[in-house]
Amino acid sequence: MKYRIIIAALFFVIPGLSYLNADIYRWTDSKGNVAYGNLPPSDASNVKLMFREAPGGPGTKPLAPQDDSSSVEAIVRGLDEEVQREEQARQEAESTKPSAPLKQEEMIAVEKANLEKKINELEALPLDHFGSQKNKRIRIGYYQYRLETLLTNPEDYFNNPEPFEGNIKPRSKTP
Repeated sequence: MKYRIIIAALFFVIPGLSYLNADIYRWTDSKGNVAYGNLPPSDASNVKLMFREAPGGPGTKPLAPQDDSSSVEAIVRGLDEEVQREEQARQEAESTKPSAPLKQEEMIAVEKANLEKKINELEALPLDHFGSQKNKRIRIGYYQYRLETLLTNPEDYFNNPEPFEGNIKPRSKTP
């Protein structure tokens, strides 16, 4: 549904931009995103000319009206095909993802990285955030204790989660 809205918007917006009088290109960038513009970047792939610049200026006569219904239908078909290709690529990517749960070693590695990151973030915070040195030590000590538990007894760590409701001084609202 949202692709149809985008397509409809393109058909109303692009003709409205005719005063810009420039070629309109469609390309795929390095991240796989489809983009439109008057000049594709040098690293673009799958570049297509969507609309050609109309000749204009003093002394030129206007172009004869053309039947654009076939070209509009071709563009819509092309966009629908592209949406289908993107959907197929997305489904293939999802099907290649491992459906099995993470192994215990992987879970331990991920959780260890998260705990170490949290400890480093807490150590970097100013003392005012905690209210006192004691509260800061308690907060960091909790995550160090959880890390030690994870490394010594992973089953206990994952089977008995401990929520932490530490003593943190509420931030004062200064105008």
